[in-house]
Amino acid sequence: MKVHIILSGWDKERSIWGCMRIGADRVYILLPEKGHEKVIAEWGNEKTRALAEEIKKKYSKFFEIKFIYVRFEDYVYSFKKIIKIINEEKGNEVFVNISSGSHVVAAAAIFAASLTKSKAYYVIAEKYDEIFKEPDRVISYGGKEVIDVPLLPISYLSDVEIEMLKIIEKESRIAVSELAKKARNLFSTPTRSKFNYYVRKLEDLGFVKNEVISGRLYTKITDPGKMIINAFL
Repeated sequence: MKVHIILSGWDKERSIWGCMRIGADRVYILLPEKGHEKVIAEWGNEKTRALAEEIKKKYSKFFEIKFIYVRFEDYVYSFKKIIKIINEEKGNEVFVNISSGSHVVAAAAIFAASLTKSKAYYVIAEKYDEIFKEPDRVISYGGKEVIDVPLLPISYLSDVEIEMLKIIEKESRIAVSELAKKARNLFSTPTRSKFNYYVRKLEDLGFVKNEVISGRLYTKITDPGKMIINAFL
């Protein structure tokens, strides 16, 4: 099955155009949650939701359409919602359309697609309308071309690294010597050097932060590390 994740915005055909061109069996449309207007005024969010309803009414005869509500200003929250969709669609071909909607959510979508080896694309609009604040106006109309978006070269983490991240997150901050005790079952022959190697590697990737306190090496999870754990739950 082909599954598309679309960031809803003020574009009428552009957001759905890629689905028609590439083909789709199921489409998730990401919409702004009510009560979160840090990025755009409430009238803007209402307009976004109204346009999504129009799209669903017009295109649901071609493929299944589901609405997913995210916070357009919250990167981590949006990432969790997107990664949940991708994990539930495991085994299917997943496409992420970043042509419209919040730039914050678009960034989260690209990160999620990169981690899961999904596909991402951007649709060039056929034309734009400069007057889009009125209820009957949208930013753009139609589609012109699908542009593939190169994804981040993120290496797939090993099971050992994922499990180690989970232990670190659970403990908030933990001495590597203590981590070696709690995670000794991850290795047939656990040694301190192995744990030092992995926490340094995870720090290089930005998933943990290490610091020396009173001569002991401690490690703690970072926000990207938490996102990685959510990606592989």
